[in-house]
Amino acid sequence: MNKFFIGLGVILVATAVVLAVFGQSIVTSDQSNVSVKWYNDLNSALQEAKNTNKSIFIDFYGEGCSYCKQLSENTLSDSSVEKKLSQDYVAVKIDTNQNPNLSSQYKIYELPTLVILNSNGQEIKRQEGYVSADQLLNWL
Repeated sequence: MNKFFIGLGVILVATAVVLAVFGQSIVTSDQSNVSVKWYNDLNSALQEAKNTNKSIFIDFYGEGCSYCKQLSENTLSDSSVEKKLSQDYVAVKIDTNQNPNLSSQYKIYELPTLVILNSNGQEIKRQEGYVSADQLLNWL
């Protein structure tokens, strides 16, 4: 009977250790998996920025723009960039081909162009051309 309880105790301790180790890694993985909510409508983003007291990050891009595609795939998908954008900004992607009026309003002459606005829609700063994740994080 004593061997039964000793064996049961060993199994319970082993199970607790496994759950503690793997349970912690699952929590860590979920916390690092940040996703940016991208708006495609500037008016909705402006309203969200006012509600959350955040600045607006706009990615002006165009279909067929290879540097825009690289920015999206390499820079904006970087986990550190995603974390920064989701914490501090309301993020917007604007296709310049489908939104020529916004492109003119914000004087977009080169793609990609990144623009930071305050919650009232006033431009704070801009970055034209491709940037790496490290360069973007330093600029932000």
